[in-house]
Amino acid sequence: MKLKKEAYGYIIMLGHLCADISGGALPAILPFLMTQKGISYTSAAGLTFALSSIGSIIQPLFGSMADKHSRPWLMAAGIFMSGCGISMLGFLDSYAAMFVAVAITGIGSAIFHPDGGRMANYVAGEAKGKGISNFSVGGNMGGALGPILVVAGINAFGMRGTAVLAIPAFAMAAFLLTQNSRFRQFAAEGSRATAEAIAHGQKDDWKSFSKLTGVVFLRSTITMGMNTFIPLFFLNILMQSESRSGSVTTIISISGAVATLIGGRLADRVGFNRVIRTGLVCLIPCLAIITMSRNPAFVTFMLVPAAVSLNMAFSPSVALGQKFVPNHLGLASGITMGLASSVGGVVSPMLGKVADNGGRTGVITVLWILVTLAALAAAASFFVPDAPGFKKKAKAETPAD
Repeated sequence: MKLKKEAYGYIIMLGHLCADISGGALPAILPFLMTQKGISYTSAAGLTFALSSIGSIIQPLFGSMADKHSRPWLMAAGIFMSGCGISMLGFLDSYAAMFVAVAITGIGSAIFHPDGGRMANYVAGEAKGKGISNFSVGGNMGGALGPILVVAGINAFGMRGTAVLAIPAFAMAAFLLTQNSRFRQFAAEGSRATAEAIAHGQKDDWKSFSKLTGVVFLRSTITMGMNTFIPLFFLNILMQSESRSGSVTTIISISGAVATLIGGRLADRVGFNRVIRTGLVCLIPCLAIITMSRNPAFVTFMLVPAAVSLNMAFSPSVALGQKFVPNHLGLASGITMGLASSVGGVVSPMLGKVADNGGRTGVITVLWILVTLAALAAAASFFVPDAPGFKKKAKAETPAD
């Protein structure tokens, strides 16, 4: 069946959902692992490190490879690997085996994202903010559905219920393989357009891209910190159950999905860096209020604006990175979506150590560190310039008096 080009943007979005559904489920599994298998804060953060860092470090390499020669089938391979890893956690007792299983999911995700982000750019046409936001929201939806699916699976089948995470990943991988010829066609069209643009003088702005990358790294650390330690804050400070604590990541992900869609569309209208700055500035008071509150209902409510503020900056960051280095779309995607996550993963075990050393209230110290990082990210975002040509475009679209 041959679909319209625009439809493939939504197919890639669903692929992103299935690639991230296992990774999104990990924070919901951590409370179960702590209570049933006795792992510590540091060990829990170590699994987060395995998910984000090991695979994400190699993601720019896959991105660079995608820029030189497109291999759309890698999207299906990545989703398949993602489904093979974390889905096995419930069957494992050795921490080393858990670490390897989580790393497999991380590597699978790393394989998917560069070609996925590049393909999303190709099928988006002129509305890059909208196209990348649609692609990005797939990841948010995966993060939202992952905890729901895995908590339901564990409640129904015990810890071995983590196996349910493999079902959507395997099904989507099989479907994407049936569409591989169309993806190869889109990749060829996009490569020809890039080659023509280079011939007409299109250049990469690596200086601006490096400034943006710094902001993305800080934002990624905050994201990883929230996904790892907010559930543990509910478990050990607000004294909620494992299921309740694990499920709060769904609230973060759903709110983030809505913000991702809004952020990309706003970026096309008012500017990419303006949306990024607004989101990061608003995040600071939201995180501070969450850290100071001890009312579970109120903290749950505040997770919504916090997640909206954090994720409003995500898709504009990815799209802006691609605009800064349009001749290296895969590499830009690999860095802004992949390598950025590895930075958050490297910092996560350090935050886990802080939480362990602080005793019962150590997780509160970690949340205050996240507040500080939010302030740094907001400040750094004011040094990132506008997207190339955006001011000129906005001026041209302003009605004459």
